[in-house]
Amino acid sequence: MDTVVRIAKPLPRPHETRQVRYRAVVPDGDIGSLFTTGLSQQVRRVDDRTAEITVRAVRPDDPPEVPRDVDTAPTVADRRGSPLLQTQDPRVIALANEVAAKPEDPWALACGLEKHVRERVQQKNYGTAMATAAEVARTLEGDCTEHAMLLAALCRVRGVPSRVAIGLVYYPAAQGFAYHMWTEAWIQDRWIPLDATLGRGGIGAAHLKLADSAMGGMEAFAELLPIIQAIGRLKLEVLAAQ
Repeated sequence: MDTVVRIAKPLPRPHETRQVRYRAVVPDGDIGSLFTTGLSQQVRRVDDRTAEITVRAVRPDDPPEVPRDVDTAPTVADRRGSPLLQTQDPRVIALANEVAAKPEDPWALACGLEKHVRERVQQKNYGTAMATAAEVARTLEGDCTEHAMLLAALCRVRGVPSRVAIGLVYYPAAQGFAYHMWTEAWIQDRWIPLDATLGRGGIGAAHLKLADSAMGGMEAFAELLPIIQAIGRLKLEVLAAQ
């Protein structure tokens, strides 16, 4: 609660939004490298301390086309297992295979896995800083990081490239944005965000992304640095929402 970035007015029905435009300010330093850009999030730098960020909900057919070089295609690390996302673990494999969606429809499969993780992780708590996918498959407990890690691993088991995203999500109880982790899946020609803490079949425009990671090894924890840089410094304002 102490790290929530509060805003002046509430954001109604945040996870049903199609597009939201934000103003982000850091009182010192350079905002240029704080937020990432891609199909789901565009960043326009106003000055060294200010940026306008447009976030839109992305689906396999929306927008109809992906501009060239907007989303980087998956790497080998986005497809294979790692010490943090153990795709060869028997429990991880078993959980992934409990979803019956056909592999020729990767979007339906990814949404099924997203819902499955939400339902199977029954103990929602903050007791673990960041468990591996195998640990989550065994305990079926944790917070957003555990949901994101497990979903990323399940996607890879079923042949869907994946990575985790790190940033902020609107938290109505505090009327602000809380630091958060979710998952992105490569569907056809684009990265599409999924959030297993919600299980809604994709997300709206109430997530602001700071970084993403294939979670290829222990060095992946260094990719959490943008959150450390932002805590206590970032100010946000909602300029327009649809």
